[in-house]
Amino acid sequence: MITRRDFLQATSGLAGTFFTGIWPRIANADPIQSIQNLVDDYCRESLNNYGANVGVVVGIVTPDNASNNGRIIFAGQKALTDPYGKPLELNERTPFEIGSTSKVFTSGIHYMLHGPYEGTLGSWLGRRMTMSRTVASISLKNLAVYQTGLAEDNRGGVYPPTMMESLTNLFDVMAGLTPPFRQGTCYSYSNIGWALLSMATVKLDSTDTQEFARTYNENLVKFCRGFSAINTQVFHPDFKPRLPMGYTRKFAPLSSRSKYQPSREAGYGSGGIVSTGADMMQFLLYNMGLLPGGLTDPALTYQQKETVRAAPCSGRGPGPMTSAGWFHAKTETSRGVAVVLNKNGGVPGFTSWMGFRSWRGPGAPSSQGVFVLSNSPASTRIGTSAMKILLSG
Repeated sequence: MITRRDFLQATSGLAGTFFTGIWPRIANADPIQSIQNLVDDYCRESLNNYGANVGVVVGIVTPDNASNNGRIIFAGQKALTDPYGKPLELNERTPFEIGSTSKVFTSGIHYMLHGPYEGTLGSWLGRRMTMSRTVASISLKNLAVYQTGLAEDNRGGVYPPTMMESLTNLFDVMAGLTPPFRQGTCYSYSNIGWALLSMATVKLDSTDTQEFARTYNENLVKFCRGFSAINTQVFHPDFKPRLPMGYTRKFAPLSSRSKYQPSREAGYGSGGIVSTGADMMQFLLYNMGLLPGGLTDPALTYQQKETVRAAPCSGRGPGPMTSAGWFHAKTETSRGVAVVLNKNGGVPGFTSWMGFRSWRGPGAPSSQGVFVLSNSPASTRIGTSAMKILLSG
């Protein structure tokens, strides 16, 4: 699946052309109206310049609206279509593929079922799952904080192209694999690592790929029910007619003949979830500590507070600060520096982003948060811009 670096580097220049010229118009508006202007302009420019019927859903939480469960705004409603070119209604129940934002759901599912990350892949996966000694020794904690020793795989070309077609294929490769780096020593973005983590979470002991997808989805639904998100599931072909038409990073529409499947079933825990604006708002509020019981939820403390940093396995530049699935970014604002926990995702035709200000200490939940869903390449650019607007407001 296309996530993080590949999608961001491919889209940053393209998306940036939309934002450079619109800041003067939004600078003097209130924060929510500023964000509305931002996405309205983006959708209009996408249609005018590329003929792309782009839709954007943005969830916004501020101290003023947190008690009312946040605010969801939309852009691109008038032109949005389904994969077959028919008009599609855009509202809080319209489904979007969220790509690698799925990873923080996987992290939450694990804590729900087992508590903190402990042990190794070899101690969690059944004997039917063949792995080299080195792969079996990877700790679940290192999988969760992106220090697996596995190769960076979000650009593709690292593993055999058929590896994720089935669990049999995957573990045939894992049986002979020696990761290029020593776990716990460097940062590497591994979709395969998160897929393996999701398999450990359900204690996989079968090579039945469809059964794994079903079991993971069953636990995903249970996890989401805990914060009243009722429409989030892994991809199924039945979703396709309900999705918006997807657009590539160059704003080319996905063919109606495309399956619209975000990843192979074996990778669903890494990037295969489909969600809605209403559900993503609940997930955002949950992670911000704004739902009942959130301030004392040990899962949130565990997943967000303990951070690690390591140099990239590539050896170039500083490594990111991570926790269990989340990235921690220092953001410069007109009011100083804020730390924003964030995660993005990108699969063919769809992107997502979620971010929120770090908690201010015991009893003080996050004060600002944003999520973005779109059938276009710009969710990360929109999300980071929206967060800067909120943090500077």
